[in-house]
Amino acid sequence: MKAYYSALIDKSTLPENAKLSKKLASILKRDLKTRKSKIQRKEFNTFIFLSAEKQFQKTLDTKTLEETQKKMRKQLEKYYLKNRSRLEKKLKNSQELKETSQIVGAFLREIDPKVQKVFNIELKKHLSELPTKFYEIQSNSFTAIWDLTEENTVLLYLSACPDQSFKLPQIQPQTDLEAMVDKIEILKRLEDMNGVLERLKCGLEGTHFKSSENETQNKLEMFLRILSAKLSALQNLDKAILSIFKLFNQVDDYFSQTNVIEPNSPCHRVFEEVTQKIDKGKVLVTEVQEKLEMCLIDLKDYLDETKNGVKTITSKEEFKLSLLNTAELSSDLFIEAELSKLWIDFFSSDIPFFAFQSTLFNIKTPQLSDASAESIISVRGLVKNYTLGQTTVYALRGVDIDVKEGEFVAIIGNSGAGKTTLLNCMAGLDDPDYGIVFFKGKDLHSLDDKAKSKARLLDMGFIFQNYALLPHFNARENVALPADIAGFSKDLRARIDELLKGVSIDKQAKQYPAQLSGGQLQRVAIARALTNRPKILFADEPTGDLDSQTGKQVMELIKKFHEETKTSIIIITHEQEIANYAQRQIKIEDGLIES
Repeated sequence: MKAYYSALIDKSTLPENAKLSKKLASILKRDLKTRKSKIQRKEFNTFIFLSAEKQFQKTLDTKTLEETQKKMRKQLEKYYLKNRSRLEKKLKNSQELKETSQIVGAFLREIDPKVQKVFNIELKKHLSELPTKFYEIQSNSFTAIWDLTEENTVLLYLSACPDQSFKLPQIQPQTDLEAMVDKIEILKRLEDMNGVLERLKCGLEGTHFKSSENETQNKLEMFLRILSAKLSALQNLDKAILSIFKLFNQVDDYFSQTNVIEPNSPCHRVFEEVTQKIDKGKVLVTEVQEKLEMCLIDLKDYLDETKNGVKTITSKEEFKLSLLNTAELSSDLFIEAELSKLWIDFFSSDIPFFAFQSTLFNIKTPQLSDASAESIISVRGLVKNYTLGQTTVYALRGVDIDVKEGEFVAIIGNSGAGKTTLLNCMAGLDDPDYGIVFFKGKDLHSLDDKAKSKARLLDMGFIFQNYALLPHFNARENVALPADIAGFSKDLRARIDELLKGVSIDKQAKQYPAQLSGGQLQRVAIARALTNRPKILFADEPTGDLDSQTGKQVMELIKKFHEETKTSIIIITHEQEIANYAQRQIKIEDGLIES
């Protein structure tokens, strides 16, 4: 029997989360009468995941599983109540929110005290409702999947479908239950997010005005700055929401290929409703983002007379009347911007990029036998996370790659896909959280710092986007540096001359980096990378700082060296045109290999 559980948590309360995780694991150990080693628990961003495994001599009583589920939900309920109280206190004592709302209120009072009163009431109302809304979402986030092997039966409990448990006696063999765990969680957020987007469509419109009175004008300018700052914090809102939509499409495809959810069942109807909302939401997200960007431009240029022909008003009453509509609209926009930011902070903008990785619950460590004998580098189960404040960046989420001796490979993906993190882990510049990198048959990250540095010096060459040349060394000295460090002296002059000539930079050998063009700098960097005749060459966006024509010349040069030396090359790029120079392309997206 295997059981999988998941629920939402508040990632900012690390000690509380650790206690919750231990208590839930204790319930599983005691109720399922299984060993501690058979229970795995992980906390990822705003999720907690648990798995339990046990072999039974006889069929497990499903009543036991249901009682276990109730105990876990009861424990979660206590945790969520604490979260609600904590958030209420946080919102009440938020100094930043107090100060910004006071600045907005001062401007609104200048225009019309009634507008300020409505603003204060609406802001207070929404903020008071927010902890309860978050509490309800968390309370309904629990998911349980029980795989009863002996019965060939699966029981599925989803809080997204209240009071419904699904008995699935005919699961298809290829169904990966572990892959379902995180997919269900996202359903509960979409409808609320859609409501926020609907309210966020407003923007600044109309004629631009300014006051001849300094005090009034200062209040207007401060108001515009505050509003601009609030909206700037939402510039990546579309990326986060579209990623959620994409994640749901994965869920939809998954369930379409299996019989996990039966047609016309309550849960099936939930999926249909959400699918319809997503179709509308995709259009809405685009509209909102466009209006958001337009609004930011309007705020920035509001008082720019060269762009808007701003009208200066001397009459206080006329100024109030002229700005009344803008004030009402902007006060609503402030509230919705604040609410949207709180929603994103609560769920964290990185949620859409997380997918459950069953390999993290696999206690088996990859062995050398898992690596390809033909490969100079083999990567197995590579995982790397970064914590930035209250946000966790899941840079790599279980990557497997083999690069053969003499192969030219391009790893292609958009910004933030995990390309550079993967390269750094493959080259020993950064340590993964999980997984292994086999380099020339050895576990690279099991080596000490001295051994890893030696491997990078003698067996690896590096080309970086920003060249990474020493400014006080001329071109020749920069190229010779790796050999000088390694202690190579025999035939060094001839070797350096050959490299400088090979990259067509021999005439600039005595010039310093500040005297060279971007293309010349990268040519020096290529020559330096090849100085010690490396077994493998790593190139991280080598044409990123170059114009297209120079970039082509650099890539032709790299391709030429590959054809002549058969050196293994791994190039990182976001440009398809650059990736086409390689023999093989590996696409990475959101920390996972796509193809």
